[in-house]
Amino acid sequence: MNHTPVAVLRSVLYVPASNTKALGRAPTLGADALILDLEDSVAPQAKETARGQAHDTTLALAGAPLLCTVRINGLGTDLWSADVDRVFPARVGALVVPKVERVEELAPLDHRLGQLEAARGDDHPCPIWPMIETPLGVINAFAIASHPRVACLVMGVNDLAHAMRLKPGVGTGPLKFALQQTILAARAAGRMILDGVFVNIRDPEGYAAQCRESALLGFDGKTIIHPSQVEPANLAFGPGEEEIARAEKIVREWEAASSRGEEICVVDGQLVERLHADQARRILAMARLSIR
Repeated sequence: MNHTPVAVLRSVLYVPASNTKALGRAPTLGADALILDLEDSVAPQAKETARGQAHDTTLALAGAPLLCTVRINGLGTDLWSADVDRVFPARVGALVVPKVERVEELAPLDHRLGQLEAARGDDHPCPIWPMIETPLGVINAFAIASHPRVACLVMGVNDLAHAMRLKPGVGTGPLKFALQQTILAARAAGRMILDGVFVNIRDPEGYAAQCRESALLGFDGKTIIHPSQVEPANLAFGPGEEEIARAEKIVREWEAASSRGEEICVVDGQLVERLHADQARRILAMARLSIR
């Protein structure tokens, strides 16, 4: 059975790699991870500068608790290989790959990374985070998630809504089936999955509500575009004090029962089995990892 690894990716902030000021500020904002963007937010004439700044920022954050990833340009363009060659030496935490629709599309990137890793004598393969942004990507999400390099799926909800011909401003309600299908694919493959961005930074209430809904659906966290969105995501996707206290009680009571040779116990009137104890341990592990 596959199990999603314990990790904390509550808030994952996109940062244009061409924006020097934003790159300098981003590590101080409290996000769990950064996506240094070389794709949509970078003008064609700024690509080479952005690559260098993504490399330098990633290198500067080496050893920090903040995970630093880079979104490369699409694998259907002639830009992605230069992106990879420039940022790979900085030991990037993962490469985010836009608009992946079939697992076969990852083959050229997998091959190039293998060459770079062999040249460096690297025993730790660079992870890939494919973005699911089209109906075909949703349909093939399990195959994509099952690729050995894939550690996390990233939803691209705005592109998906556009591809599904949804009317602007309808929200994510009509996307719920596609979101749940992709979450199921990620979980079946034992991978993490991040929800897409909320673009209206002037609607904090709507954003907070979407974070809560995304957490209930089963997302591990949310990709974000503005510093004001960090804290609500951390609150929605991280365990709260009451949840931590209950998890501690469940583990304590179940371990006491287990020491007596019993596989079940009752905590506050509710039956607790081994699976509940495992869930509680995961919550406690996340709580420990969330402390900076």
